Amino acid sequence: MASMAAAFIKPSNPFSKSPITFSKAVTPPIKLPMSLRVKSNTRRRIRVSGGLIDPDGGKLVELIVEESMRGSKNREALSLPRIKLSRIDVQWVHVLSEGWASPLTGFMRESEFLQTLHFNSLRLQDGSVVNMSVPIVLAIDDDLKNRIGDSSKVALFGSDDRPVAILNE
Repeated sequence: MASMAAAFIKPSNPFSKSPITFSKAVTPPIKLPMSLRVKSNTRRRIRVSGGLIDPDGGKLVELIVEESMRGSKNREALSLPRIKLSRIDVQWVHVLSEGWASPLTGFMRESEFLQTLHFNSLRLQDGSVVNMSVPIVLAIDDDLKNRIGDSSKVALFGSDDRPVAILNE
């Protein structure tokens, strides 16, 4: 470090422009044994994949209903207990349905929620671990839980009273 500091002239006024001069001393190159040298003529092979990144968990989970089934699913939703969603809840339904939260197949259950809070990840059934730092849950109160009862399916409705999704057990 001392040789580096000696190479520069300290200006009398830091705002004035003065030419910078360097020391003429040059350090000779270090001779390394052949075993430590890197051969410059060797090429490293780099493998580049040309596809998309695999979704978390290895499988994309799309939950969008096909157009041919929409009418029957809408009729089914009208016969089920209802949960009215907030704007943010509807956005989470879109995230889940389009597969952005793969490998989730719906809102998180308690065990998934706790794993996300404590470990910022989910352990899948095959033992692999997937990063998941944001809990994706649908919060309901006790009154709504009692109205749903023991139903294995629940319809989720948007603010415009149109069915958005059906939750299965």
